[in-house]
Amino acid sequence: MRSVLSATRLAVALPVLAGICAGAGARAQPAADFYRGKTIQLIIGTGEGGGYDLSARLVAQFLPEFIPGRPVIVPRNMPGAGSIAAAEYVYNIAPRDGLTLLIAQPTFLLEKINDRARKYEPEKFSWVGRADQSVVMGVTWHTSPARTVAEAKLKEAVIAANAAAGTSATIPWALNRMIGTKYKVVLGYDSSANMGFALEKGEADALGSTSWDYLETKRDWFETGKATIPYVITLERFAKLPDTPTVLELVEPGRDRNALKLIASTSTIGRAFMSTPDAPVERIAALRRAFDAMVKDPRFLAEAEKRRLGVDALRGEELAALVADVMGQPPDVVERMKQVTRPQ
Repeated sequence: MRSVLSATRLAVALPVLAGICAGAGARAQPAADFYRGKTIQLIIGTGEGGGYDLSARLVAQFLPEFIPGRPVIVPRNMPGAGSIAAAEYVYNIAPRDGLTLLIAQPTFLLEKINDRARKYEPEKFSWVGRADQSVVMGVTWHTSPARTVAEAKLKEAVIAANAAAGTSATIPWALNRMIGTKYKVVLGYDSSANMGFALEKGEADALGSTSWDYLETKRDWFETGKATIPYVITLERFAKLPDTPTVLELVEPGRDRNALKLIASTSTIGRAFMSTPDAPVERIAALRRAFDAMVKDPRFLAEAEKRRLGVDALRGEELAALVADVMGQPPDVVERMKQVTRPQ
């Protein structure tokens, strides 16, 4: 057996080994040295002016102060297909060097569960941290023939919804199949505002879901008793509505509840920030530490309040564990979710 490389093989191997060592050296470069003078692109998987965009731009303003080397963060909107275009770009095209961040609508996880051909794996992103939950909830108008979930098992209520893939439609369909409610979903409303108008004009009796951010602009509905909230679509009760049950509490423990957990998890993941898969671990660690410090900073919190943006942070490690749990649900739970949320 030969114990040494031939001269020819050695000549070929040395440049390869040198490249490997150089790459290892680059990955071991201190984060402050790497980020100094650099620009981080922040891909926003929604259009301008919405809640995700506003949260992203707030983070872009403050996060650099906490990253070693103080790089610049430049936001870039990349809307399309419920953030799928942005997710596929960051997963497949963006350099995996710690210089790309992404905020996406968390429903992109469900899109992957429903269509395994999507070109990304959510659990392989490098999750950095969550700025806020994305809490959504049902709303019932005071003139509805069924003002509670219990009454909706006896009487039909018309639900204004946007698209068949959104929770404004899928949650009522799921409750119809799981607990026998009689919600009649009407699709085609293209915004929360238009769904709200449908309630006010008497076109609809309820909303299958809408955001807490939107309802904050409609406080008069609740102050005058025009609207009530029958459930929130979260894994745990919403701190601002402690007496309102989660949608999980409406069904029995077991496969049905686990199927709804897949949907409710998107609220908990919320306005989360991530980087590419396989980014250098020391850089992701630096980004996580910076994010954790930023969300506790009094100036950041004051500016968020000024802009009427919530802050309910979750650490990157916890996000990664949650996403892994969601994506690792067994096939029977996934199939049940698909069955109960299909259009009626």
